[in-house]
Amino acid sequence: MNVVNNHSDSYNLRPLTTSDFDNVITLWRSTDGMSQLESPEELQRFLDRNPDCSILAEEDGVLLGAILCGHDGRRGYMYHAAVSVYARGRGVGRAMVEHCVARLKQLQIQRLTLFTLNDNCPAKEFWKHLGFRQRNDISLFALDLKEFD
Repeated sequence: MNVVNNHSDSYNLRPLTTSDFDNVITLWRSTDGMSQLESPEELQRFLDRNPDCSILAEEDGVLLGAILCGHDGRRGYMYHAAVSVYARGRGVGRAMVEHCVARLKQLQIQRLTLFTLNDNCPAKEFWKHLGFRQRNDISLFALDLKEFD
């Protein structure tokens, strides 16, 4: 196992892999504000394209948190940042974000962007607490390609 960081709080960070899919999907599904989750194939493509960017936290084999992180060569993005309700307040989320930030900086990525639902107030407060700024000057548009002809 490739341990990225060993924390005094007894949890470890390590790269997220597709073998973690079932546990990670369970965590994401149990987290408010999560929608449109990846299939195993989509997760594999994302991880292949962004090696060592996505991270998870675990303690004695129990998943505490996970973040998908990647970049397009210019900007970094984080998706599905989640910490189990049992692990919140232990620094797990901050440690995972710090790993993602460090990895993107190593890759010379200059900006990190993330998305959260407008009504997800706990998530918005978490990101503001870590120094992220909420942008109100842009509008997000999406197109579901499977429905586009």
